[in-house]
Amino acid sequence: MVKKLITGTKQLIVEEINQTVTITLNNPKYRNALSEELTPYLRKILKKISKDSKYKLLIIRGEGDSFCSGGNIKKMQNTNKIKKMPIKNKVNSLIKKQMELTYLISSLKIPTIAIVTGAAAGAGFSLALSCDIRIGNSKAFFLSNYSKIGLSGDYGISWYLTRLLGMSKAKEIMFLNERIYSDKAYELGILNYLIDSNFKLELEKIIKNIISQPTNALKLIKMNINFAYNNSLKKSLELEAKNLIKSSMSEEHKTAIAKFKKS
Repeated sequence: MVKKLITGTKQLIVEEINQTVTITLNNPKYRNALSEELTPYLRKILKKISKDSKYKLLIIRGEGDSFCSGGNIKKMQNTNKIKKMPIKNKVNSLIKKQMELTYLISSLKIPTIAIVTGAAAGAGFSLALSCDIRIGNSKAFFLSNYSKIGLSGDYGISWYLTRLLGMSKAKEIMFLNERIYSDKAYELGILNYLIDSNFKLELEKIIKNIISQPTNALKLIKMNINFAYNNSLKKSLELEAKNLIKSSMSEEHKTAIAKFKKS
């Protein structure tokens, strides 16, 4: 049974079913831009999800023909309040906003999936990259677009792209601002899955597969991989050892072993 959560805005729909929570960016008229109305509530709901142990999987998607077009360009730098704010305050404000959005998504203990069936541009590209796995169809495409409007990038796009694709390819994507269509995105590894037919059915299979895995094992695997990104092999081996012994002593492990023996 699907349960809808109160979000505080029509631009954000949050539903939970079978330990899965799905966030839908619901402002298709403006290609699900990270508006001043949508984004604060998105941060609040992510914070709430991060503190709730009942969830096993987070899914982020966009309503309509776009995943997320990033910031609303027409409304950038148009308020006197922002113009008068000291540079240091502007920097600190953006750092806080980033930490409460893409950083929080990357830091969630549970697996996360971005469903991209349209444009993921600017900060929307960063939002998709902040998820563990990206699933798309033939309509999906990715676009940096920052330098085109005289900006350098935010919400972790340089970090995510560099670690996913390497320095040279990350620079190419951000220098040239060319659309990365679904087939190329899949080839590069930006999309983990490219589903051309029976999208809903194939997506459900992937979700069911993840949900069927032992909860704590998934969390510890994610912890191991995230830690390995910025640490040495020696330190990673130490963490793997701690987490493996910890998981081997759990009831979850005993139940999974018993189930495996019966199969």
